[in-house]
Amino acid sequence: MRAPFGTATRADVWFTAALALVGIVGTLVDAVVRLTQVLPNREVPVDVDLPASTQPIAIAGVGDAVPVEIDRVTVHVSDLPPASYGAVIASIVVPAVSIIVVLVCLTWLLRNIGAGEFFSRTNTRLVTSAALTAVVGWLLTTVATTGAANGALATLTTDDTSGFEISMNISFLYLFAAMVAGCIAATFHTGERMQRDSEGLV
Repeated sequence: MRAPFGTATRADVWFTAALALVGIVGTLVDAVVRLTQVLPNREVPVDVDLPASTQPIAIAGVGDAVPVEIDRVTVHVSDLPPASYGAVIASIVVPAVSIIVVLVCLTWLLRNIGAGEFFSRTNTRLVTSAALTAVVGWLLTTVATTGAANGALATLTTDDTSGFEISMNISFLYLFAAMVAGCIAATFHTGERMQRDSEGLV
């Protein structure tokens, strides 16, 4: 289904596409910077979720140490074993690739809409691909970040310690984005089917 679009609408589409391009470039730059810190396998920064505890922390400009609640820390570990090292790299690459794929799909979708193409098989596939990418990216990122955190803790653990609590890094941002994209995909699928049915009646 095609419909003419006004100049203002086209400008909005191009503006949104430009924002998506900025997001893609920013995601790539961030991933490259983080990989340069990780690849030497020396002093690798790894985020670790911990059971919430209160610890005195000195804050610059405040004076005496104040009690703060800590539930996440960043540890620096060297010589990570291959599995943990791979998990750290995956925790950087997977979300970056997922974000880029989603942005490309949505930008392509906006380009089609800007051209007056609304409910089509291509648009339905684009939204569905964005939703699936968000889900798969969320699952893989959760596994990778959890493996990286526990691998870092295992590396830091000595024979004299009794062990550590498993760190679980879970972010529901990807799942939320996938749910939204899934709802939009269902809408496009329904619109495409209704369009086919209405065209058959003409």
